[in-house]
Amino acid sequence: MKARWCFSPLCALLLAVALLAGGCGDAAPAEREPGEQTVKGEITIGSKSLTEQYLLMKMTALLLKEAGYRVNEMVFLDSPSIRQAMESQVVDLYWEYTSTARLYYHKQEPIFDPDEAFTRVAETDMRQGIVWLARSDFNSSWALLMRKSMSERTGIATISDLAEYMRNVDPDVRFATNDEYLEREDGPSRLQQVYGMQLTEERIIAVESDLLTQAVRDGRVDVAVGMASDPRIETHQLIILEDDKQLFPPYHAAPVVLARTLREHAEVADIVQRLIPFISDENMRNIMVQVDILQKDITNTARNFLVEHGLLKS
Repeated sequence: MKARWCFSPLCALLLAVALLAGGCGDAAPAEREPGEQTVKGEITIGSKSLTEQYLLMKMTALLLKEAGYRVNEMVFLDSPSIRQAMESQVVDLYWEYTSTARLYYHKQEPIFDPDEAFTRVAETDMRQGIVWLARSDFNSSWALLMRKSMSERTGIATISDLAEYMRNVDPDVRFATNDEYLEREDGPSRLQQVYGMQLTEERIIAVESDLLTQAVRDGRVDVAVGMASDPRIETHQLIILEDDKQLFPPYHAAPVVLARTLREHAEVADIVQRLIPFISDENMRNIMVQVDILQKDITNTARNFLVEHGLLKS
């Protein structure tokens, strides 16, 4: 899917200024045509540049449109830019991950209990006017990915096995990850801290998220730090190394909404929360296969999912 817009934090701020300036005019509201449906309001939904995020944005947008809202969809490059856009009130709603907020935005220690992690990030963000509605069962955590053939040849099944292999057999194991992971508090430095790996810049290359599994499959690198939810793991004959020392906390997806938006459109919370029970690991993996493997249209895939689960009329 091509992103309609990609925003850096600076772009988000500039757009916020433009929107505020544009709201100061005296233009009269347009008259409705006879029989035209009344628009309840305008909601802007954001997405990070990941297939799972595109799907979550599309499903949420379709539900809100069905309820009578005009919806704008905006795609952002990464977590910092979409967070900046929400804090600047450019975006009303998007799907975030509990430990991304806990570690990356709030700069706090990881929590490994999913419910406690959700409660703590929700409490912290509420003070900033950002509301976490409820967490889904979709845990989009990070994972270390390796070719099955390399795992079988070396006997590496856990991250501890990999660390030992690097110490005693081959210190030059090649890694790939995306730009965001390289800059995160829970990124390479924490991997080294928890597992005692010696990682240098020469051993890690930055690759677009959608190409990480391919880089491992094609032998450009030996290991990738990617998303455990990536449907290409199986089709590319990769395995997830067991995180035996709990490096990665839970990253459960949840819709976050501006408190201001909920004050103006209280029913938005009820509309979006109807979707949450259906956002599970299995369901998300199935629809990501439709998009990433079978190359089906994202909007049609999202709509079919909602119809299948009785959330949208066919």
